[in-house]
Amino acid sequence: MLFFRVLARVVGRFFRGIGRGFGGFFRWVARHEMFLGLVTSIVVIVLGIWLVLTLLNINIVIGEPLAVQTQAVAAVIEVTPTPSATATAPTAGPVSRTNAPPATEAFMIGQINGDADEVWNSLTATLHNQLTGVGRDKSYFQRQFEDQKKSGLIYESYQYIGGVPNANGTSIHFYVLTVKNSQTNIESKIPWTFEVDSEGKIAQADFPT
Repeated sequence: MLFFRVLARVVGRFFRGIGRGFGGFFRWVARHEMFLGLVTSIVVIVLGIWLVLTLLNINIVIGEPLAVQTQAVAAVIEVTPTPSATATAPTAGPVSRTNAPPATEAFMIGQINGDADEVWNSLTATLHNQLTGVGRDKSYFQRQFEDQKKSGLIYESYQYIGGVPNANGTSIHFYVLTVKNSQTNIESKIPWTFEVDSEGKIAQADFPT
């Protein structure tokens, strides 16, 4: 029985202490009611602002923000031609549009001036023999120039189009000759093609008919 009386006193004191504590707390709250109301209002406002900013995904940094290191990455795109495009691409030859051979230049100047010697001397000996065999020797060219003059044909000018070298040391060259008929005042263009041998003489020529 003594044990229960002691236990009852201890428990009673414990709960009386708790009661006095709550009573003191409520009395303190009653004395500081205005201060606690202000603090509660501030906390509610701060929490409300934080909630709104969180919903809007807005970050507020207090103080100087840390520097963000960025690394630039350059993308290099390498274009590789497809096998089909490479197979069908034409190979450009070394075409020269300047430095025409002296032999072809002499031939065309001879045509302009009507000089059979200049034309004949620009040809190779082999071509001399071929032309002579078909009746086109140097005198033939001179008669041709005289006939053209009588018919009113004037070789006014020529233009060097270009030349392409061959693997064997020869080369092919292209010209356009401007011819005017003084009787009809009609102007025409005549193409000329020459093959020059390795020694710089005209080995073949497409003579206009």
